Amino acid sequence: PIAMAMESLNLWLQGMAGASKAFLGAILGGMTAFDMGGPVNKVATLFAQTQVGTQPWLMGGVGVAICVPPLGMFLATLLSPKRYTPEEREAGKAAGIMGCIGITEGAIPFAAADPLRVIPAIVLGGIVGNVTAFMLGVLNHAPWGGLIVLPVVDGRLFYLLATIAGSVTTALIVNALKKPITEREEKNQDAEEDSLELDFE
Repeated sequence: PIAMAMESLNLWLQGMAGASKAFLGAILGGMTAFDMGGPVNKVATLFAQTQVGTQPWLMGGVGVAICVPPLGMFLATLLSPKRYTPEEREAGKAAGIMGCIGITEGAIPFAAADPLRVIPAIVLGGIVGNVTAFMLGVLNHAPWGGLIVLPVVDGRLFYLLATIAGSVTTALIVNALKKPITEREEKNQDAEEDSLELDFE
């Protein structure tokens, strides 16, 4: 079933190859970021990787979307540390390194802990990054992403700009959705007290 689903998604993307760059970029960016290295991510990245020799602009956008989720979460922990535990801030540093070398999975610890807030933020960041790179004509001649591919990118400044745009989008959205740790702890404490009162009743 997974193989059938992946084949269907790939055929769908091939059918969209003639669509506008912005629309295709939004689809590929969202898919790349969505499950951080999972089947949906693999379909989008393989679609671009297999055409890197003839259409390097596809990897120009997807290469950005690959690194936006971990870099965005790293930036989020820097911009608003009070929203993250010490362990999450340490994970943010690791995510930053993983993002630079093109490993989307660096965002998984954050998504696993808080999927309802993190996944929408990284998907929107991936869309912004991918569409920006597509529209600015970035070419990535490596079937990979992250900052590690900069030596083989045409339009390096635009590639960096797209990466920053996507990462900032993710960081701002996730921090807007998350409450500070102290507020969350107080809310949990109140919920526990209410539960105890109900038990006594």
